[in-house]
Amino acid sequence: MLQVKEQDGIKYGSLAETNRLNATVAAEVKADLTAALSSQGAKMILNLSNISFIDSTGIGTLISALKTARQNGGTFQLCCIKAEVLSLLKLMKLDKVFDIFDSEEQIA
Repeated sequence: MLQVKEQDGIKYGSLAETNRLNATVAAEVKADLTAALSSQGAKMILNLSNISFIDSTGIGTLISALKTARQNGGTFQLCCIKAEVLSLLKLMKLDKVFDIFDSEEQIA
């Protein structure tokens, strides 16, 4: 589900085989993110360009990943978020919690 490539010490993740981050896929995605962010100082950028729907379980998965990264002295950032998903994150004021970028190139 989570595909990760690494370049210059930064992990670039994306979700394959789904356009939804919801209760159906959240457990698997959470486990994958936790594994990717559990090493000390891990840095990850999660590309959400293909996600058009997110529910409360998906939001919880992203918050859990951020918490895991911070506990290990790392970072967890989001990029390429579709308007409908971004509006939900803004409604929940999570745009103030997560570092959100329009593209992976902005984050260096």
